[in-house]
Amino acid sequence: MRSVLLIVLALANVACAAIVEHNWDIEYVDYKMEGMFTRKAIGVNGQWPIPGVVANKGDTLIIHATNKLKEPTSLHSHGIFQNGTNFYDGAAMVTECGIPMNGTFTYIIKLDQAGTYWIHSHFKSQTADGLRTTLIIRDPEEAYAYDEDIILPMEDWFREPAKTLIKQFNNPDPHIRFKPIVPYAIIGGTCASSKRIQFAPGKTYRIRLLNIGASFDFHFSMEAHTLRLIEVDGVMVKERVTHGVTVGTGQRASVLVTALNTTDNNYVFHADMFTDLLQMPRYNPLNFTGTIEYSPKARIKRERSAMWMNVSDLDLEPLDAEPMLEADQVVTLDAYSGIFSDQSFRHSFNNVTYAVPQIPTFLTALTMGDYANRTEVYGKQTDTHILKHLNVIQIVVNNHDYYSHPFHLHGHVFQVIEMGDIRSKERRVKTALSTPVKRDTVVIGGGHYAILRFRADNPGVWLFHCHIDFHIMLGLQMTFVEAPDKIQSRMKHNVPEMYRENCVAQGIRTSGNALGGSEAIDLGEEDQINPSPYPDRFESADPPSGWMLISYILQG
Repeated sequence: MRSVLLIVLALANVACAAIVEHNWDIEYVDYKMEGMFTRKAIGVNGQWPIPGVVANKGDTLIIHATNKLKEPTSLHSHGIFQNGTNFYDGAAMVTECGIPMNGTFTYIIKLDQAGTYWIHSHFKSQTADGLRTTLIIRDPEEAYAYDEDIILPMEDWFREPAKTLIKQFNNPDPHIRFKPIVPYAIIGGTCASSKRIQFAPGKTYRIRLLNIGASFDFHFSMEAHTLRLIEVDGVMVKERVTHGVTVGTGQRASVLVTALNTTDNNYVFHADMFTDLLQMPRYNPLNFTGTIEYSPKARIKRERSAMWMNVSDLDLEPLDAEPMLEADQVVTLDAYSGIFSDQSFRHSFNNVTYAVPQIPTFLTALTMGDYANRTEVYGKQTDTHILKHLNVIQIVVNNHDYYSHPFHLHGHVFQVIEMGDIRSKERRVKTALSTPVKRDTVVIGGGHYAILRFRADNPGVWLFHCHIDFHIMLGLQMTFVEAPDKIQSRMKHNVPEMYRENCVAQGIRTSGNALGGSEAIDLGEEDQINPSPYPDRFESADPPSGWMLISYILQG
């Protein structure tokens, strides 16, 4: 506890910086969905949706998290780099052991970034069950002028708990796996139809759009109003005029909207929810609308100007104008899904479906000395790649599934260099501008690829994974261990005491290789890829037809 106090005092010793402190009891609550149904959600201090966190750039965020669930938990600050504090990244059994039942952990996060972020669990599928909220970091020196800030989280919410849905998605029988699941939309903390965005004539608003849901994308637009896109995933970009913005799972965006000069009418905003996993018109999109309110007495005037329009990542430019990086090291990831040897449906990178190690990968990197530079010590099913300090890393992601994946990288933003179609003989390609946009989550369509680049300037253990909660659980993630020697020299003496105490409380060792403590490099027969993919049992990059899906459902 003394080491934690010293860190807090050191971080607070900065001019104009504040300590933003929260005490969170993480517990189950009953949430009633607008009179339709009630189900358990994972809330904080008896509340769900969980109140958001707001701070300023330069502040220190402290969350004292007490776990009152019936299983371990963790908290990941999505998009925060955690430079020098990899042990606070919150990925259970990757960067920490997780918070045990009835245990507590204090996350101390120096907020050196500004922008739109969020906090969620990184243990099993707790995000889908509600352990998620917004994290807004305001910049005292904003690049764009506006009058007010509106925070608008958008989230899908299912009748069924996540474990029930995962059992469905894990089933090898397509009649069961393709059974439609129809979520509800919660917009700004309430049922979409109840949400009102209040405008005053002539004012300019920054609307922060966050998809903090589990699986569905959202498309946001406002009738009779123009959007000016200025931020994606915490990165400020050159203003781009549009009529609509799509936000994939895990992604964020900020738009500027200038209100009309009259209070005669109210208007409609759209937060339409969709997925390309379900190829059936009835479910795509699911149309949800709320009200842009100029006056509580005004009538709603409908306008058809809210078009289904998107801005390509490759057309955006960051304000910092960082030139396109040149790659030093290339990592190619082929994303597949199919039936594995345990007769379950799973996802994989390069035929490896992720499985958690017996001790956190961070602790292996921290304690294995020179052996930490060998991928063998991390276990085959963590699919670990070692990154050299300050190298420019190029990730080539080939999505062989017929549906999209929103891929997220911890600890970094990456430049989006190129995207294209892997199925076409012409290999239709679109490349970025000379100063490519940077973000931490990119949506790659089914049968498409993307080339991403980032500089390995943040030593640590960082996941790269699909942010559809159910796909994480089905194995679509892998690990970057960045500069193991720097991890050891910079963080060995900074790991808080309660971190190790939480490991011991769960019977998890705090040193050694992925199998739980041995100093061996070769993990032997225990370290086999299991389950492994059946040959020729992967899904096609072409979607099943609507008739095929209807057949599956009717026969099931």
